[in-house]
Amino acid sequence: MRITIPGLLTVALCAIAFNASARFVSTDPVQADPNTGANYNRYWYGNNNPYRFTDPDGRLSRGTGWTDKQWKQFDRAQQSAAGSLEKAAGKINGALTEGGKALQRAEKSFERNFGAGTATPENMAKAAADMGSMAAALRDTGSGAIPANAMTGQALAAAYPSVGADTLAGVPTSGPAQVLVNISHPGFNSPSTLAWGAGHETGHAVLGYKDQRMNGIPAYKFGTPQQQEIFKTLPGQQRLINPDQLMDQAR
Repeated sequence: MRITIPGLLTVALCAIAFNASARFVSTDPVQADPNTGANYNRYWYGNNNPYRFTDPDGRLSRGTGWTDKQWKQFDRAQQSAAGSLEKAAGKINGALTEGGKALQRAEKSFERNFGAGTATPENMAKAAADMGSMAAALRDTGSGAIPANAMTGQALAAAYPSVGADTLAGVPTSGPAQVLVNISHPGFNSPSTLAWGAGHETGHAVLGYKDQRMNGIPAYKFGTPQQQEIFKTLPGQQRLINPDQLMDQAR
């Protein structure tokens, strides 16, 4: 005989059947639907986003090519980048809500990075949302999460000539969304450089932003002297959609 148990009753039965030490004890930010109990799965998420059903540990999903040690190293970096992006986005949103002197301070900080005249409420809210999306990608391990795949520089250059062997991380211009990480690059062993690279690439993979250019030269904060100069002199509207500028706001 087959018996169908209503969703809400299932939730109640789960609460009874499992030992208390194995259950979440924090208040659920999203309550079960009173009719079906089915608008989220309380055993599928932890310290993350219950609306999107993301996994408890939250991060760019582990793709191919990693040893456990290498993945742990990359994961620390991406978690650091996510935290910085979330903090920067939170400061902007908080200042927009509070107004007054807090907003004035935030506007000055914003224009130091993005340029004079860019600190409009619309631009600030959009930058905060962009940084939040970048952070969410770094913390997402759901079924649709972007994978981070590890490759040596030699293998990277052979498989993706547009990325290149001297690149720390990159996003291919075609095919499924993914972040490629060069584990033989010197920057892989620098926590701050690796965190910057992981965050930067989500600007490409998630937001679809391209590295902004002037006279064909990309604007990179840590590039060649010429690239650094372009980074400093890029017009405001281009800075707002340049991944390195978004990462610089999160420093």
